[in-house]
Amino acid sequence: MQRAQDAPKKRTGFFGWVKRIFLLLLLGAAAFGGYSLYDWYREREVLRQIVSRLTAEERVAEVWVEEHRPGPDGQVERLRLKILEYGSNGKALPPVFCEFTANDIVHFEALVIRLDDQLVMDGRGKSTHLFRRAFALDERGHTFQSCDINRPLDVPGGYRLENADARAREIEERYWKKFWALALDEKQREAAGVKNAQIEAPATRFVPGRIYRLVLEHDGGLTIQPGAVPEILQGQKVPESGTGPATR
Repeated sequence: MQRAQDAPKKRTGFFGWVKRIFLLLLLGAAAFGGYSLYDWYREREVLRQIVSRLTAEERVAEVWVEEHRPGPDGQVERLRLKILEYGSNGKALPPVFCEFTANDIVHFEALVIRLDDQLVMDGRGKSTHLFRRAFALDERGHTFQSCDINRPLDVPGGYRLENADARAREIEERYWKKFWALALDEKQREAAGVKNAQIEAPATRFVPGRIYRLVLEHDGGLTIQPGAVPEILQGQKVPESGTGPATR
Protein backbone atom coordinates (compact mmCIF):
# COMPACT_ATOMS: atom_id res chain seq x y z
CA MET A 1 0.00 0.00 0.00
CA GLN A 2 1.44 3.28 -1.09
CA ARG A 3 1.83 5.98 1.55
CA ALA A 4 0.05 9.16 0.85
CA GLN A 5 2.44 11.93 0.01
CA ASP A 6 2.92 14.52 2.73
CA ALA A 7 1.13 17.74 2.09
CA PRO A 8 3.59 20.44 1.05
CA LYS A 9 4.48 22.95 3.77
CA LYS A 10 2.77 26.26 3.45
CA ARG A 11 5.28 28.96 2.62
CA THR A 12 5.30 32.15 4.56
CA GLY A 13 4.81 35.10 2.30
CA PHE A 14 6.32 38.54 2.58
CA PHE A 15 3.46 39.95 4.66
CA GLY A 16 3.61 36.90 6.93
CA TRP A 17 7.22 37.66 7.79
CA VAL A 18 6.34 41.30 8.35
CA LYS A 19 3.66 40.24 10.84
CA ARG A 20 6.09 37.97 12.69
CA ILE A 21 8.77 40.66 12.92
CA PHE A 22 6.20 43.22 14.08
CA LEU A 23 4.95 40.81 16.74
CA LEU A 24 8.50 40.17 17.99
CA LEU A 25 9.12 43.91 18.16
CA LEU A 26 5.94 44.39 20.17
CA LEU A 27 6.93 41.64 22.59
CA GLY A 28 10.42 43.10 22.94
CA ALA A 29 9.05 46.58 23.55
CA ALA A 30 6.62 45.24 26.13
CA ALA A 31 9.41 43.38 27.91
CA PHE A 32 11.65 46.45 27.84
CA GLY A 33 8.81 48.64 29.05
CA GLY A 34 8.10 46.24 31.90
CA TYR A 35 11.77 46.24 32.89
CA SER A 36 11.96 50.02 32.72
CA LEU A 37 8.86 50.39 34.87
CA TYR A 38 10.29 47.98 37.45
CA ASP A 39 13.65 49.73 37.37
CA TRP A 40 11.99 53.11 37.81
CA TYR A 41 10.06 51.78 40.81
CA ARG A 42 13.23 50.30 42.35
CA GLU A 43 15.07 53.58 41.92
CA ARG A 44 12.33 55.55 43.67
CA GLU A 45 12.25 53.07 46.54
CA VAL A 46 16.02 53.25 47.00
CA LEU A 47 15.88 57.06 46.95
CA ARG A 48 13.05 57.04 49.48
CA GLN A 49 15.16 54.89 51.83
CA ILE A 50 18.15 57.21 51.42
CA VAL A 51 16.09 60.31 52.17
CA SER A 52 14.41 58.72 55.18
CA ARG A 53 17.82 58.01 56.70
CA LEU A 54 19.06 61.53 56.06
CA THR A 55 16.08 63.53 57.25
CA ALA A 56 15.91 62.45 60.87
CA GLU A 57 15.20 65.19 63.38
CA GLU A 58 18.81 65.37 64.56
CA ARG A 59 22.27 63.86 64.28
CA VAL A 60 24.30 63.15 67.37
CA ALA A 61 27.98 62.43 67.93
CA GLU A 62 30.16 62.20 71.02
CA VAL A 63 33.79 63.30 71.22
CA TRP A 64 36.23 62.01 73.81
CA VAL A 65 39.73 63.40 74.40
CA GLU A 66 41.93 60.31 74.25
CA GLU A 67 45.19 62.21 74.59
CA HIS A 68 46.13 65.79 75.45
CA ARG A 69 49.91 66.17 75.56
CA PRO A 70 51.36 69.61 76.42
CA GLY A 71 54.69 70.76 75.00
CA PRO A 72 57.62 72.46 76.80
CA ASP A 73 55.97 75.86 76.34
CA GLY A 74 52.74 74.67 77.93
CA GLN A 75 50.88 74.69 74.61
CA VAL A 76 49.29 71.48 73.38
CA GLU A 77 51.74 69.32 71.44
CA ARG A 78 49.36 66.52 70.53
CA LEU A 79 45.59 66.24 70.77
CA ARG A 80 43.87 62.98 69.86
CA LEU A 81 40.08 62.85 69.64
CA LYS A 82 37.78 59.86 69.35
CA ILE A 83 34.58 60.75 67.49
CA LEU A 84 31.61 58.41 67.82
CA GLU A 85 28.69 59.25 65.56
CA TYR A 86 25.24 57.70 65.95
CA GLY A 87 23.12 56.65 63.00
CA SER A 88 19.46 57.46 62.45
CA ASN A 89 18.58 54.21 64.24
CA GLY A 90 20.49 55.29 67.36
CA LYS A 91 23.29 52.75 66.91
CA ALA A 92 26.90 53.85 67.24
CA LEU A 93 28.96 53.89 64.03
CA PRO A 94 32.60 52.83 63.83
CA PRO A 95 34.66 55.57 65.50
CA VAL A 96 36.78 58.16 63.72
CA PHE A 97 40.11 59.22 65.27
CA CYS A 98 41.54 62.69 64.63
CA GLU A 99 44.88 64.10 65.73
CA PHE A 100 45.90 67.76 65.98
CA THR A 101 49.10 69.54 66.98
CA ALA A 102 49.75 73.04 68.34
CA ASN A 103 46.06 73.78 68.86
CA ASP A 104 43.40 72.29 71.13
CA ILE A 105 40.60 74.51 69.80
CA VAL A 106 38.84 72.34 67.23
CA HIS A 107 36.00 73.24 64.86
CA PHE A 108 33.37 70.69 63.89
CA GLU A 109 31.83 71.32 60.48
CA ALA A 110 28.32 70.18 59.58
CA LEU A 111 26.65 70.35 56.19
CA VAL A 112 22.95 71.16 55.85
CA ILE A 113 21.06 71.10 52.53
CA ARG A 114 17.41 72.10 52.41
CA LEU A 115 15.71 69.87 49.85
CA ASP A 116 12.80 71.04 47.75
CA ASP A 117 9.51 69.13 47.66
CA GLN A 118 10.24 67.33 44.39
CA LEU A 119 13.51 65.89 45.67
CA VAL A 120 11.85 64.54 48.80
CA MET A 121 8.85 63.17 46.85
CA ASP A 122 6.42 63.25 49.73
CA GLY A 123 5.23 66.82 49.28
CA ARG A 124 7.13 68.32 52.21
CA GLY A 125 10.48 70.08 52.08
CA LYS A 126 13.08 68.64 54.45
CA SER A 127 16.72 69.22 55.25
CA THR A 128 19.57 66.79 54.86
CA HIS A 129 22.30 67.19 57.46
CA LEU A 130 25.51 65.36 58.29
CA PHE A 131 28.85 65.85 59.99
CA ARG A 132 31.53 66.77 57.45
CA ARG A 133 34.91 67.16 59.20
CA ALA A 134 36.89 68.43 62.20
CA PHE A 135 39.59 71.05 61.71
CA ALA A 136 41.92 73.39 63.59
CA LEU A 137 43.13 76.85 62.56
CA ASP A 138 46.58 78.39 62.75
CA GLU A 139 47.39 81.77 64.30
CA ARG A 140 46.41 83.57 61.08
CA GLY A 141 42.99 81.93 60.99
CA HIS A 142 43.78 79.52 58.15
CA THR A 143 42.93 75.83 58.23
CA PHE A 144 45.99 74.16 59.73
CA GLN A 145 44.84 70.56 60.07
CA SER A 146 41.70 68.82 58.87
CA CYS A 147 40.22 65.38 59.55
CA ASP A 148 37.32 63.98 57.52
CA ILE A 149 34.36 62.49 59.35
CA ASN A 150 32.45 61.86 56.11
CA ARG A 151 34.43 62.17 52.88
CA PRO A 152 32.99 63.87 49.77
CA LEU A 153 31.63 61.50 47.09
CA ASP A 154 31.51 58.59 49.55
CA VAL A 155 28.38 57.12 51.10
CA PRO A 156 28.67 58.40 54.69
CA GLY A 157 29.25 55.84 57.40
CA GLY A 158 26.04 54.52 58.87
CA TYR A 159 23.90 55.81 56.01
CA ARG A 160 24.60 52.93 53.63
CA LEU A 161 21.51 50.84 52.94
CA GLU A 162 21.38 47.44 54.58
CA ASN A 163 20.90 44.19 52.63
CA ALA A 164 21.01 46.02 49.29
CA ASP A 165 21.74 44.16 46.06
CA ALA A 166 24.15 45.30 43.35
CA ARG A 167 21.51 47.38 41.55
CA ALA A 168 20.48 49.17 44.75
CA ARG A 169 24.15 49.86 45.54
CA GLU A 170 24.65 51.40 42.10
CA ILE A 171 21.60 53.65 42.58
CA GLU A 172 22.73 54.58 46.08
CA GLU A 173 26.26 55.53 45.01
CA ARG A 174 24.94 57.56 42.06
CA TYR A 175 22.59 59.55 44.25
CA TRP A 176 25.29 60.21 46.82
CA LYS A 177 27.62 61.57 44.12
CA LYS A 178 24.77 63.86 43.07
CA PHE A 179 24.23 64.87 46.69
CA TRP A 180 27.89 65.86 47.13
CA ALA A 181 27.84 67.74 43.82
CA LEU A 182 24.88 69.78 45.06
CA ALA A 183 26.53 70.28 48.42
CA LEU A 184 29.82 71.55 47.03
CA ASP A 185 28.76 73.40 43.86
CA GLU A 186 26.50 76.45 44.19
CA LYS A 187 25.71 76.59 40.46
CA GLN A 188 24.50 72.99 40.45
CA ARG A 189 22.35 73.69 43.51
CA GLU A 190 20.66 76.59 41.75
CA ALA A 191 20.06 74.54 38.59
CA ALA A 192 18.56 71.68 40.64
CA GLY A 193 16.23 73.94 42.59
CA VAL A 194 17.76 73.18 45.99
CA LYS A 195 16.51 75.81 48.43
CA ASN A 196 19.85 76.43 50.10
CA ALA A 197 22.92 74.84 51.61
CA GLN A 198 24.76 76.02 54.67
CA ILE A 199 27.78 75.08 56.73
CA GLU A 200 27.91 75.22 60.50
CA ALA A 201 31.34 75.10 62.15
CA PRO A 202 31.34 75.91 65.87
CA ALA A 203 34.50 75.40 67.92
CA THR A 204 35.52 74.78 71.49
CA ARG A 205 38.63 73.94 73.47
CA PHE A 206 38.92 70.20 74.06
CA VAL A 207 40.41 69.19 77.40
CA PRO A 208 40.78 65.83 79.17
CA GLY A 209 38.17 64.61 81.61
CA ARG A 210 35.20 65.73 79.53
CA ILE A 211 32.94 64.20 76.90
CA TYR A 212 31.62 66.56 74.26
CA ARG A 213 28.22 65.94 72.72
CA LEU A 214 27.61 67.28 69.20
CA VAL A 215 23.96 67.83 68.32
CA LEU A 216 23.01 68.79 64.77
CA GLU A 217 19.36 69.84 64.55
CA HIS A 218 17.30 69.40 61.39
CA ASP A 219 17.00 73.20 61.03
CA GLY A 220 20.77 73.55 60.77
CA GLY A 221 21.81 74.44 64.30
CA LEU A 222 24.96 72.67 65.53
CA THR A 223 25.89 72.81 69.21
CA ILE A 224 28.81 71.41 71.19
CA GLN A 225 27.76 70.44 74.72
CA PRO A 226 30.56 69.51 77.18
CA GLY A 227 29.74 67.05 79.94
CA ALA A 228 31.32 64.87 82.59
CA VAL A 229 32.96 61.60 81.57
CA PRO A 230 30.76 58.63 82.53
CA GLU A 231 32.08 56.74 85.53
CA ILE A 232 32.65 53.60 83.47
CA LEU A 233 35.23 55.47 81.34
CA GLN A 234 37.04 57.34 84.08
CA GLY A 235 40.70 56.34 84.37
CA GLN A 236 40.59 54.31 81.16
CA LYS A 237 43.94 54.12 79.37
CA VAL A 238 44.17 54.21 75.61
CA PRO A 239 47.15 52.51 73.88
CA GLU A 240 49.48 54.76 71.93
CA SER A 241 49.07 54.66 68.18
CA GLY A 242 51.87 55.34 65.75
CA THR A 243 49.50 55.83 62.85
CA GLY A 244 47.97 59.06 61.64
CA PRO A 245 44.32 60.05 61.79
CA ALA A 246 42.01 57.19 60.88
CA THR A 247 38.57 57.26 59.38
CA ARG A 248 35.82 54.73 58.97
